[in-house]
Amino acid sequence: MANPRKRIYSSYEKKLTPFSTSLVAEFRRAADEIGDLMSDDELRDWAEQGLDLARQSWRSWEAAGEYYRVTPQVLPLLGSVGFKRWAKHGLDLAELSSALAASFYRASPATLPAITPARIGDWVGLGHLLYKGTWRSASLAVQFFDGSPALFAKLNAEEAHILVRFVDALCDRSYDLASHCLTIAAQALEPLEGDDRSAFLTFAESLASTGWADARSYLEKGPALLANIQAMQRGRFLNLARELAHREGRQAFAFFAEASRALAQVDQESHGLLLSLAEELVERSPLAAMEFLKTAPMALERIPIETIAEWHAEGSALLDQSTDGGEAYFRMESSRGEDMLEALSSRVELSRISDILRMYSKALTGAEVAVHSSEALAKKGIGWVEGDAPSTEGSAIFLPPHVEEFPDKAQNFSVYKVYCTHQAGHLEFGTFKFEFERDGAIFPTERIKAEADRPPPEPAPPIDTDGHVDAPGEVTPPPGPLTDMERFFDIFADRKLASDLFAIVEDARIDVLISREYGGIRQPYSERQARELDRRPEANQLPVRQAFVENLVRASLGGIDRIVWPQQLMGIMAEAIGVLETLQQPQALVEDSAEATLRLYRLAEGIANVMPEMLEDWAEVSEGDLNVSPMTADSLGNDAQVDMPQGEPMPYESPQPVDFRGEFKPETVQMLMKLRQERQEKGQASPISPEQLKQMLEKSVEITIADMAQADLTQSSELFLTNLIKELNQQQDQRPGKEQPVPTEDGQPVTGMSTADDEQELPVEPKYFFYDEWDFRAGDYRPRWCRIVEYPVAEGQISYYEQTLSKYSSLVAQTQRQFELLRPEMYRKMKRLLDGEDLDFDAVTEFAIERRARVTPNPKIYWRRNKIERDVSVAFLLDMSASTDEEIAKHERRYQQDDFDDDPRRYFSWWMARRAQELMTPPKRIIDVEKESIVLLITALEAIGDDY
Repeated sequence: MANPRKRIYSSYEKKLTPFSTSLVAEFRRAADEIGDLMSDDELRDWAEQGLDLARQSWRSWEAAGEYYRVTPQVLPLLGSVGFKRWAKHGLDLAELSSALAASFYRASPATLPAITPARIGDWVGLGHLLYKGTWRSASLAVQFFDGSPALFAKLNAEEAHILVRFVDALCDRSYDLASHCLTIAAQALEPLEGDDRSAFLTFAESLASTGWADARSYLEKGPALLANIQAMQRGRFLNLARELAHREGRQAFAFFAEASRALAQVDQESHGLLLSLAEELVERSPLAAMEFLKTAPMALERIPIETIAEWHAEGSALLDQSTDGGEAYFRMESSRGEDMLEALSSRVELSRISDILRMYSKALTGAEVAVHSSEALAKKGIGWVEGDAPSTEGSAIFLPPHVEEFPDKAQNFSVYKVYCTHQAGHLEFGTFKFEFERDGAIFPTERIKAEADRPPPEPAPPIDTDGHVDAPGEVTPPPGPLTDMERFFDIFADRKLASDLFAIVEDARIDVLISREYGGIRQPYSERQARELDRRPEANQLPVRQAFVENLVRASLGGIDRIVWPQQLMGIMAEAIGVLETLQQPQALVEDSAEATLRLYRLAEGIANVMPEMLEDWAEVSEGDLNVSPMTADSLGNDAQVDMPQGEPMPYESPQPVDFRGEFKPETVQMLMKLRQERQEKGQASPISPEQLKQMLEKSVEITIADMAQADLTQSSELFLTNLIKELNQQQDQRPGKEQPVPTEDGQPVTGMSTADDEQELPVEPKYFFYDEWDFRAGDYRPRWCRIVEYPVAEGQISYYEQTLSKYSSLVAQTQRQFELLRPEMYRKMKRLLDGEDLDFDAVTEFAIERRARVTPNPKIYWRRNKIERDVSVAFLLDMSASTDEEIAKHERRYQQDDFDDDPRRYFSWWMARRAQELMTPPKRIIDVEKESIVLLITALEAIGDDY
């Protein structure tokens, strides 16, 4: 090392030693690394600048140490001229705070590669912007410089400037929040790219001045929410959010989050259209724009994207007339909005047509049949699991909650009619009234003999559910079948196959009877059958036995020409189709369906469920191949000679369900119907034992209990039995004229699950009804806005009634006199008289018919009016809303002058005395006047004999 440079080192080491030995070490290490990068004069200037830094303040030597330490890394990046400017920026920062200068120097080696030398001044300026002369602002500025390498690795200079302005705005509210946001900024912004990042930060800046409390949530959750928006539309979405921030303040982030989640439910190709429609609203009502985007997914569930503009236009026009009305429209709190959606939608909602279908079902079946959603049946836990398939459990019809299969509302309504008609057909034509020992009208009865020929069932286990152990040699007889339907299915070894075959033949019988009896439904019914045929799987791709069953499904839908079957087995198919055609006679009963099942089972049993490739010559069946007379019922299905190829059979699987036939569970429905009948006859005791239910669950292929395992069968059967009893109780309570009081506690209904230790029945839940409510601001009804809770009120005390009469005795007498003056009597029309004012034309017509038929006619053909009765009935409607709890007139209460003299010990005595005075003379409320008025009115009505 040259002597001049040694002298420089020695000189400055002596000058730096008083500040810190570590500063001297940093100086010497950096000087050695610089080497020939600086001349002696430049080295002297560099050392002097560090010394000036150290002299700035008490701790500024730390900044000088960072300055010396990073010089070997920064000098090659900036060159001599740029290095001097960089050093000067550090000196300027040191005048403000040595910590700022130290952090600036410390961060420079990692930050400078990401920014141009010309931008160093901008970088320093951002630190200046955050520094306010306080220790907290200095700490935040230091944090900014320390985090600059990570920030500038993700952001350009313009984006960094927006970020710092955002953090600076937060400082006015909370330095802790600003510090946290600055800490997570680099990581939070990492998923964003290009224009998205700039727009995201611009919205953040707007949010800081309007909804600053949401800034942290926005940075943490915003990028993931923004990813829900189509990439091309994210800038527009953020600009819309920023406009809302300027206009609506703190609701901006809520809009951003909710609208993002809503748009995530919509096809991204539609985002541009939806944002354009929202932008049309934002100038007139930011809230309307917000609500439009939030409710768009719900609207698009009911209408196609092509018509969303029409729905939007209607709301936009309403917004011009009334801001509140337009906002309610887009919020889906307007009957006008609901009506517009209904007009544009092809979907048919069950809730809107259930009353029509209920009356339609009553007309078909002649009985009161309720119509409910299939979702409600699936939730009962009594064996049904499909929430969108039509079905019945014997007392009601359950249909999908909505149908949107066709673009035309009338066609979708026809789908509902077909669904409902088929289920009503099961009730009308006696599907569930099957009797095992009753003969059919067509087929000879063979099931009794088949039952006698089957192998005896295995004895039950020696230990029953009560833990009783049988004596040695004692065998517990198996419990008998619960229903005739269970007894019938017990005949078959393959219960699933038998159940599938019975469903096919019984559905076919019902379809034929419906088409014959009700011509109005014939065309929609046949169209539905044709549509189902188009959806069927290819029979020649299924194992042979399953192909046999599949072809029977096609035949039952009127698709005999669509049957595909091996030529060598054509005789079997001809026999099977003959059984189906025989069953289609009008006199066929459900017992005939059972006999047809028995015959088809014998045919199917002889067909091995081998793969279709093992048979050749699969071909469509012609009418000539199926030349079977439907009148040969005695021999059909009894002579099946099958020559099947040898091969490993596949496990049998049920055919693809027929959509409009739904879930068919005859065994379960008959069990429910039997339980209902026996409960009505014998009371509340359940006629079904756990052993019988467990046996039924083990055998049945109809009941599916989720996640049932063999080890849990006992527990599952108990749960199933509990659900059955609960359902039967509810149906019994809902019978006309049956009132079930709701338990009350402190005058309020007790509902929900009981936490008491006793095992009493759960309280009956009250009924809830929803009504529209008029919104005077929006000028429209809010759909289903008011919830009315209906429950019988506990009977009150006679003392209140007597006190009211005593208090208003004079008013009672006046009211009675007024009512007695208003005793209107009605002229009642008396018919079927021997003489009177005029002829009774109904009686005259009957007289003429009977005389023409040479039957002695009734001579009572006159009528007249008689004043014989008073026909008056009164119903009182009592307003019991919360507003009736208000006092009628606020009156000033007079209290004795307080005498507790600011003594806390005497204050409580004074307060108790004042409270007692209030209870003795409580203020009168609106509801109190209503109750007193009712007492007076009913007393007056009783005096004149009117009903109320």
